[in-house]
Amino acid sequence: MANIKANIKNIRKTRKQHARNKSEISKSRSKIKTARQTKSQKDLAVAYKKIDSICAKGKIHKNKANRIKSRLAKAANQKVAPVEAKK
Repeated sequence: MANIKANIKNIRKTRKQHARNKSEISKSRSKIKTARQTKSQKDLAVAYKKIDSICAKGKIHKNKANRIKSRLAKAANQKVAPVEAKK
């Protein structure tokens, strides 16, 4: 543990920011999961907006954001194979 007042304050700030970042990323993962499961355009748009938001704030890298959006679009466009009836 730090002894200097400025370092103690920096530790406090870092912990708060870490919690904020973790919360934002967790929310985005929830939105991504919902969009992947429902495959609706509305949920996809919400997930894209959230991903762009955390990318703009610098919480994730822009390449990671683009990769997530690409995989999400690919999953949303996949056709669900029909289940064959048993004879």
